[in-house]
Amino acid sequence: MSTEATADQAAEYIPEKVKKAEKKLEENPYDLDAWSILIREAQNQPIDKARKTYERLVAQFPSSGRFWKLFIEAEDADCMFLSRKNNYFLRL
Repeated sequence: MSTEATADQAAEYIPEKVKKAEKKLEENPYDLDAWSILIREAQNQPIDKARKTYERLVAQFPSSGRFWKLFIEAEDADCMFLSRKNNYFLRL
């Protein structure tokens, strides 16, 4: 197996707990325990990979300041965020 193929597999690896949380959310999109697992996973990833999770989170809970704060803080850690920041505040 080549090094490139190994790197691709590592990049695509999804922990079992995340798979279970996703399945729980299919059954109940308001399951906060499942969301907590996804949030923790997102916090350990670069924003480019985590953004989809944060977008889903604030779409599901649009009036949750706590979840918006997590999203904005994750984006804020990214240098490229400044141009997108105002767009998020407009959505509040």
